[in-house]
Amino acid sequence: MTVHREHSGVASLAITVAAAVFIVTTMACAAPDDADSSGAASAAEMPDGVPQFEPVEGWFQLPEGFEWGQVIGLFADARGHVWTSSGSQIGEWDTEGNLVQSWSAAGPDGNWSTIHGLFVDHNDFVWTNARESQMTLKFTRDGEHVMTLGRFDETGGSNDPTLMGRPAEIWVDPEDNEVFIADGYGNRRVIVFDGESGEYLRHWGAYGEQPDDDYEWDPMSGEPSRQFQTAHGIFGSRDGLIYLADRANNRIQVFRQSGEYVTEKIVRPLCPPEGDPVPDCGGSATFSVGFSPDEAQTWLYVADGGSHVILVLRRSDLEVVDEFGGPGVGPGELGRPHNLSIDPQGNMFVAEAAGPMVVNAAGDSVQAGFRAQKFAVQGGGAL
Repeated sequence: MTVHREHSGVASLAITVAAAVFIVTTMACAAPDDADSSGAASAAEMPDGVPQFEPVEGWFQLPEGFEWGQVIGLFADARGHVWTSSGSQIGEWDTEGNLVQSWSAAGPDGNWSTIHGLFVDHNDFVWTNARESQMTLKFTRDGEHVMTLGRFDETGGSNDPTLMGRPAEIWVDPEDNEVFIADGYGNRRVIVFDGESGEYLRHWGAYGEQPDDDYEWDPMSGEPSRQFQTAHGIFGSRDGLIYLADRANNRIQVFRQSGEYVTEKIVRPLCPPEGDPVPDCGGSATFSVGFSPDEAQTWLYVADGGSHVILVLRRSDLEVVDEFGGPGVGPGELGRPHNLSIDPQGNMFVAEAAGPMVVNAAGDSVQAGFRAQKFAVQGGGAL
């Protein structure tokens, strides 16, 4: 672990659009009439209180002359402000969708590349990943760089205690300030550090086992992979569990914070490389995870980037009970949802990796696809 301390400076954003963001508001009412391809229940089978979401357009206010890059980091903080990372820039947006501030996370030489994942912790520190530079970064809320986990452009495999391997997303436990990182584009693990000192604490792979970079999974074996394939999204629950979105394996794996394996949910079967197709199969179904804001965190939300929908699971048994979205660029449609985050009121924000054309305050069209939508309550009540 290497610790650096310097101010990154405040910079304006000037980047190309390649992602989209939505905001949704929850409600409790009946589900859609028919069962869907994920196995979600029909209306007659729908448990009471399943949150529903409806899009409302025009929430984000893009300043005149403002351009975006691919948004692959997104987080709604305790104030209800939304943070985005895009093209090595971090932006903070207020509850009305206005830009509060933006600053560069590109490092002192401007070469920390491809920011991925974003988390604002209980002490207001902002965490993100310089994925292509093999580092996890910690900043103050106004952009002062205070810690680096890993070393620039160095990687050492899935069992190295100090070097990262293209890390994806981050979650920080407010109880003990431990930092859990889905170190999964290059490595095959969850790795944990102390959030104050940066000290390495532990790591684990799929099923809580030691990760094995030489493992080769046979997709025709009929058995799930014993290793992660793109450990991507990560979030911890109030009852001490870690939920890991194992993206390319189409599954959520659940662990205790120690790394002890608890259970898994394969949300869609993987499509075989050859032979007869599997009904409702897909690829890269589990990108990002989040919870409803009630005390029990009853519902687990999963961004399914392969099918362009958001899945709603009952957290107690990981049963898929609903989904919404669908491919497209219209209101409520999604183009490869990549990240999601829930604010304290239960509103959901979704960043897309293949969104629509957008227009800024000057009326200029900019390239696809950053946008914002709000999903409003329809009857019933929010959580």
